[in-house]
This record gives sequence, C-alpha cells and structure tokens, in this order.
Amino acid sequence: MGDLFIWISQASPWLWLALGIILIALEILAPSFILIWPGLAAMLMAGLTWLVPGFSGQALVALYATLSIALLFGGRALMARVEQDEPSSVLNARGQSMVGRDAKVLSVNGPQGKVEIDGVQWPTTWEDGPAPEAGQWVTVTEALGTSLRARLRKT
Repeated sequence: MGDLFIWISQASPWLWLALGIILIALEILAPSFILIWPGLAAMLMAGLTWLVPGFSGQALVALYATLSIALLFGGRALMARVEQDEPSSVLNARGQSMVGRDAKVLSVNGPQGKVEIDGVQWPTTWEDGPAPEAGQWVTVTEALGTSLRARLRKT
C-alpha cells in the first residue's frame, strides 16, 4: 500500500487530467450524473498538482476523496434546484392543464357529452347531479386520459 501512495505522489498532473477525462467520458456513455463529479475533482487535482507539487500520496488521495464528495453533494443540490425551477411540461398530459377551467357544453348524451375549451372538443362525463344542457358552462374537475370530468359551473 505504501508503494501506491509513493506512486500517486510522484504522478504527473497529466495522470489526474486523464482520469478526469475518462470519468467524464464514462458519464457521457452512461448518463447518471454520478461520475461527472469525481471526473471534475480529478481535473481540479490536475491543476492543483501542477500549481503546488510535492503533496504526499496520502494527502492527494484524501484531497481527491474530499473534492469528489463535496462536488457530488454540491452538484446534486444544484441540479435539484435547477430541476425545481424548471416549469413542468404538460406536453403529454394536456388534459391536466384543463382542470379548473370553464368549458362550454356542446352536446349531452345522458351522463356523457362534449365540451369545448379553446376551440378543442373534449369528451366529458358529468359529475353526480343534474346534467347540463347544450350551451351551458361547466367547470372541469378532473382529467381522465383524453376525456374530462366536469360539473355545472357555479355562478
């Protein structure tokens, strides 16, 4: 084990840079946002060993481990904040964006019918209670795949 620390202490900054490139390349092949942080830590180690040579092997391993862990937790926190700030997409859940909106009843056939929202017709089932008549307004209460559930709009 002592020979390993001696070898690490004598290693060129290019070795740390190569390790960083390899880890980041592996991250590109299997995107998990795990290997990028030790890869970036290795690149920082390359710069550190180039600017301040002479660290012991144990110190370099401890510093690399500390940098890797710090970048992992810091990067994960940053990624969580960025993902939280992104607006959620309703591209594949268009019906969900209709919940709470008012719709005009086009036709009624018992407990089912069609409503129109923004020029688009939606098959709809009515909640318990009186069924609306064509021309009345309803409020969408739920999206069920490509159909909606609605109740008479309260005026």
